[in-house]
Amino acid sequence: MPYEKSPSLEAYAEGLPPSPPPESSTRHRWLWVVILVLAAAFVGLVLINFMRSSSAELLVGTGTVTGRVVDEKNRPLEADIFVLRTSIEARSSEDGSFELQGVPAGQQAIVVAHQGAGREFSVVVVAGSRVDMGLLQLTATAVPQGE
Repeated sequence: MPYEKSPSLEAYAEGLPPSPPPESSTRHRWLWVVILVLAAAFVGLVLINFMRSSSAELLVGTGTVTGRVVDEKNRPLEADIFVLRTSIEARSSEDGSFELQGVPAGQQAIVVAHQGAGREFSVVVVAGSRVDMGLLQLTATAVPQGE
């Protein structure tokens, strides 16, 4: 504001002018509610994103899962082994043995697949340790013959 338009001391001879009316407290309350909801949503999205990242696995810890895949007659099978909801996978060797490293700690589902068939096995992985699942037996299913 230019000096010429600024109030003089005479304008304040009777005291300060009345203060402007306060803004509606309801409006401020709603503004704070909106800010808090947006902040909570942001924190929630950050947590979800973090828990799906490999950084969360480092905090939770990882372990190793081993075992041996056999058929119904206990003959070794070469099969594909997967940990559900991760990108961890392996193939069993000729003797049926496998090792999955870096499996997140906690309850995990291991899927063993062979020739288009598969089976899910449950395992509890302990951080920093090796869990041996023993023999994982896949049973063949009969294929109906066409007439």
